[in-house]
Amino acid sequence: MGFESIGEIIATRRLHFIDESNYKRTVSVFVGKPQESQDSVGYDCPFQVIGIGTQETLFARGLDSIHALQSAMILVAAHLHQLNDEIGGKLSWEGGPQGELGFL
Repeated sequence: MGFESIGEIIATRRLHFIDESNYKRTVSVFVGKPQESQDSVGYDCPFQVIGIGTQETLFARGLDSIHALQSAMILVAAHLHQLNDEIGGKLSWEGGPQGELGFL
């Protein structure tokens, strides 16, 4: 799915990493507004990580919109930690100490 499929963006975060060419790259996290699911009971909350990885739109599900949003935050954290492991821990968020991504 493409970037346009995320819908209304309700939250963002910018992270950075220094690539192999010693260039500081921006990595952006976008969380979309939870919406009622089209194919099941409950809600879907779209999110994307742009600037690293596949950059595809992913979805978290929940029983209601808050549950879907909470699920999205958990999945964003897991996705970022996996990507950070793949690039050798070079991802950082300026809002916290070195190595902190701002997600639990």
